[in-house]
Amino acid sequence: MNSKGISFSEEQIKHFYPIVKRMVRKIVVKMPQSYDEEDFVQVGMIGLLKAIENIDTTKDEKAFYKYALLKAKGTILDKLRSVDVVSRYTRDKLKSISKAHKEFLKENIFDASEKSIAAKAGMTMKEYHKTMLEVSNLDIVSLDEILEDEISLQESIEDKNSKSAISILEENEQINILTKALSKLSKIELDVLSMYYYEDFSVKEIAQIIKKTQSRVSQIKTNAIIKLKHLIEQEYTKY
Repeated sequence: MNSKGISFSEEQIKHFYPIVKRMVRKIVVKMPQSYDEEDFVQVGMIGLLKAIENIDTTKDEKAFYKYALLKAKGTILDKLRSVDVVSRYTRDKLKSISKAHKEFLKENIFDASEKSIAAKAGMTMKEYHKTMLEVSNLDIVSLDEILEDEISLQESIEDKNSKSAISILEENEQINILTKALSKLSKIELDVLSMYYYEDFSVKEIAQIIKKTQSRVSQIKTNAIIKLKHLIEQEYTKY
């Protein structure tokens, strides 16, 4: 029983273990040195237990599950960011890759090859692949922080709670902008983003489906996110 008088059975807690384990397998693409999968599962379960301690008595079971899983995911991401720190060297390389994407997109080149991206970024293919591997664990928020663009991808796609006339117009505008930006991604980029963010497949599962290596799927996902950020920025300037 928690501090608010609500009791949860051991069976209910155990119910979440495989869910949190799957969550870890999806979030942690590249396991940080000295850590294993179980370390992150335990971190997620701690976040889950904290959610139980802070449960609102007015929330129903469905609302509790959603809240608890969000807390578990947040705890895993926080831990991952703290132990899988991206070096300044890799940050600079990623910014160069991002700038290369932006320059190609300004020229209406939406399908630049990785070789072209690497060349415009002033790096070898070995450096390019090493950089993409190093950032494979980054989520949208972390990419926003590193790239430091004016337009935040997270803010562009987040749900709005307010439903005033102005907010509805703004939300519709955002949907329109996002739709236009997505239309300029390649099919494989759209497929990977859709499977990862909307269909809840892990990188490993996506790799099996599209018959690519996990590292290749991670590269496609990261490149697609970077391109999407710049495409959204371009669309915003038209309004």
